[in-house]
Amino acid sequence: MLALPSNLENTIRVMLKTLPAKKWLNEAPALSRRYRGDREKLPRSFARGGEQTLAYLAQIFPATYAQLYGAMAATQAQAPNWSPQSLLDLGSGPGTALWAAVEHWPALTHLEAWERETAFIAVGKKLAQVSEYATIQNCTWRKIDLRHQLLQDDRVFDFVVIGHVLNELSAGDQQRLVSYAWEHCAGVLLIVEPGTSAAFSAIKNAREQLLKSGARTIAPCPHDQPCPLVDDWCHFPQRLQRPHFQRRAKAAISQWEDCKFSYAAMARFAPATVPWARIIRATEVTKVYAEARLCTAEGILQHREPKKIREKFKFLKQHHWGQVLVEAYNNF
Repeated sequence: MLALPSNLENTIRVMLKTLPAKKWLNEAPALSRRYRGDREKLPRSFARGGEQTLAYLAQIFPATYAQLYGAMAATQAQAPNWSPQSLLDLGSGPGTALWAAVEHWPALTHLEAWERETAFIAVGKKLAQVSEYATIQNCTWRKIDLRHQLLQDDRVFDFVVIGHVLNELSAGDQQRLVSYAWEHCAGVLLIVEPGTSAAFSAIKNAREQLLKSGARTIAPCPHDQPCPLVDDWCHFPQRLQRPHFQRRAKAAISQWEDCKFSYAAMARFAPATVPWARIIRATEVTKVYAEARLCTAEGILQHREPKKIREKFKFLKQHHWGQVLVEAYNNF
């Protein structure tokens, strides 16, 4: 169970008190609809201005943090010896990825955040000042529209993140941004989107584009082949302990949620180990059998073990959605 860092949660709570709750609560339903819809067709930005930005912090920010955190945890697990020093966050919003990144790689010394919305930049800077990490406090912020204003320079960063951005762009802009990010990436390029079928297509296309450019897959795929899924999408959950303001914004009773996300971690180096498979759906356990859906280099496999074969049933039952299986199933 993941929770927002306490200093981050407390600061957002204080920010929300600067406006009558009714004002940012009224924005929450529209934000939710835009978040789940086709954002390329939006006539304007996902969130703009004070009230929408506060509504975003209350409703969307915690889940986005969880999604980025989950994708980074999976990346770190497959590249345990990689220790980036610099990070470029493209389409940073209020700096969500910065907070998740330093939790996994505290040795980061230089962060740069590019964002087009002035309101997000202002909020991101305020949040940064309460971080225990000087790297976040000293982050370099740039007001840049990724559709039109990509900087032409020769700098490269160990770690480049594109979080919740591609689904807002046209196909051509997606390709251009992914190419730019890869050109300026010396280590790992991590792309994260909400775990929807529409958003997954952007992840799938970006991964195929990067494979053609020589990138290696760190996660989630246990191979460097094209995605074998047809009429389906790959996504994973990160369980989040909801802060009170998020429950209020969503009119939710449950104190937790599974934040679904799709992602691709692509690198200029191979993963430390290449697992045989990754579980890509919740393992189904009944009184009779356990069953898991697996992505492997041989394609998508469905494995079912009857309860009477106790060791294999127990093994499959104890492995969960998103976990890797190191050895071929028949060897267990």
